Amino acid sequence: MRVILILFLTLPFFGNEFKSYDAKFSFKTKFGDFPLKRYFTSENNDINTRVKMQVFWLKYSLDSNFRIEGKDVVSVNTKVQDPFRNDPKKFSANFFPNIIESNELNNLSFDSFVLEQLASDVQVRINAKYGVTDYALNIFDNTKGQVVSKNYQQLNNEVIETSFGAIETIVVLATSENVGPIKYFIAPTLDYLIIKSIATLKNGEERVLIISEMPRFLEE
Repeated sequence: MRVILILFLTLPFFGNEFKSYDAKFSFKTKFGDFPLKRYFTSENNDINTRVKMQVFWLKYSLDSNFRIEGKDVVSVNTKVQDPFRNDPKKFSANFFPNIIESNELNNLSFDSFVLEQLASDVQVRINAKYGVTDYALNIFDNTKGQVVSKNYQQLNNEVIETSFGAIETIVVLATSENVGPIKYFIAPTLDYLIIKSIATLKNGEERVLIISEMPRFLEE
C-alpha cells in the first residue's frame, strides 16, 4: 500500500488550469453598449473558447481551440466572423510551428511563437496566477491579419465595481508599437478571470469590456 501511495504521489496530475465557465459581458463603445457572451470549456487543459456578440444587425464571433502545456498556451486553430474588418469577413486559421495557414488569408510565416487573440487572454491569466509581471507575447491580430508584438507589465491592483459587488483585480497593461494599449483587470477570486478590459485605439477612442453578471462556473 505504501509503495502504491508513493507511486500515486509521484505521477503527474492532469487537471485543468482553469475551470470551464459561461459569462456575460457588456461591450461599451461610442455607438452604445452591446451584450457579449463568452464560453470557455477546458478538458485536461484542451481549451475551446467562443465569443458571440451582435452589434445592431451585425454578428461577430470567435471560436478558438488551444491547449495549455505547463504554463504556456499553444494555439491550435481559430474561426473568425468579423463584420468590421476588411474582406474576408470570415476566415479560419490553423497554427503550426513557424506558420499560420489559412485558405482565406495568405499563409503567414514567422520566426517566433505566436498566439491567437483568445489564447493570449489565457496566457495573461496564467502569468497573473503565477506572478509573472513583465513579459512579451506575439499575437495574431484578427482585424489586421498580421502578427503584432506586445509587451505586458503588471501595475498596481485595483478594485472594480460590478453588478454583483466590488472585486479586487490584478491589473496588466499591454502595449505595442502597432496597436493601441489594452488594460486587463484579472480577478483572483474568480479563477483569475479577466472581468474587465479597456482597449484604447490609436485615435484615442476607448472600448470597454466589463462583466455584467456573476460568471457561471461549470462542474468539473
